[in-house]
Amino acid sequence: MNNDKVNITIIGAGIIGLSIAEYLSRFYDDILVIEKEKTFGLHTSSRNSEVIHSGFYYPNGSLKAKLCVEGNEMMYDFCKKYNIPHKKCGKLIVAHNEDELSKLNIIRNNAIKNGLNDVEILDKNQAKDIEKNVRCSYALWVPSTGIVDSHLVMSKLENISIHNGVSFLYNYLVEDIQYKNDEYILSFKNNKDKLKSNIIINAAGLWSDCIANKLNINYEIEYFKGDYFKTSDIKDLNCLIYPLPTKLSLGIHVVINLNGEVFFGPNAYKVDSIDYITTDDYKSIFYDSIKALLDCNINAIYKDYSGIRPKIKFENSFNDFIIKSEDTHPNFYNLIGIDSPGLTSSLAIAKYLKTLI
Repeated sequence: MNNDKVNITIIGAGIIGLSIAEYLSRFYDDILVIEKEKTFGLHTSSRNSEVIHSGFYYPNGSLKAKLCVEGNEMMYDFCKKYNIPHKKCGKLIVAHNEDELSKLNIIRNNAIKNGLNDVEILDKNQAKDIEKNVRCSYALWVPSTGIVDSHLVMSKLENISIHNGVSFLYNYLVEDIQYKNDEYILSFKNNKDKLKSNIIINAAGLWSDCIANKLNINYEIEYFKGDYFKTSDIKDLNCLIYPLPTKLSLGIHVVINLNGEVFFGPNAYKVDSIDYITTDDYKSIFYDSIKALLDCNINAIYKDYSGIRPKIKFENSFNDFIIKSEDTHPNFYNLIGIDSPGLTSSLAIAKYLKTLI
């Protein structure tokens, strides 16, 4: 590959990089995806709740709101087109008193502003008609939320991209990027290869700030880890069950997968490095959260997996996606802080990015 040149280089083969590769391959030739791991989607893209979000929570006009609502529909269409397992199971967001009900109404009004006209406030009996095990006084019903096999989505995106002529380089870690004579020169750790590229798209997820910083474009990402616990005390719930969201996260919620298994998570706590070790340190907090969401006995939970979300430095306020070209570096596009709802928004993010190129 030494001194080869391509038109478009996408750094990162998580679901964002894969979605961009698939979408751009419809319009451009000579696209290369570079990934430091041995295969696609080994980090944030595969260590999450696999939820197709609805976009009810994010501020009207934000990229998260716009791309989540659009991405929700695109993801369902994609799954139907390619027979990828998914389920539009819906979501209940619970409230336990009148004060929390007022917060549900605020969320509902925001959902309507964002284009969700099918959300409704339910009383306890109506909520239990949907899921008998829910614990609430009231609940917001969000029917467009669902779950999906994210690995099969990524596999299909890679497959389509390859069919459309996209090349993939796995086990390639970008060490340096230089901008000279209107082109980018990438060098890699552990080999002497160099690559020239007209356009670079930084979709490196947890390492996206590191990639940007190689060109002295300064962003700061913080890592927030989330654990998931599993139970065998209950199975085959009808829908997802969530608490009221906070500024930091959507909260520990009841997660179901396509096999009917029940999980709880994620919590959110800041970490300085990336590891996916799970412990029982937060087990009591999980039990408290579960009791507030489920009206049934969960006697045993056990640690299952964890994930890490790349967040823009958190200042106790809403952080939107950063998806932009950089004025100082023509044809360099950054995607920074793509945390939740990144999976849901991925196909819409790719479409949006195309408008910037």
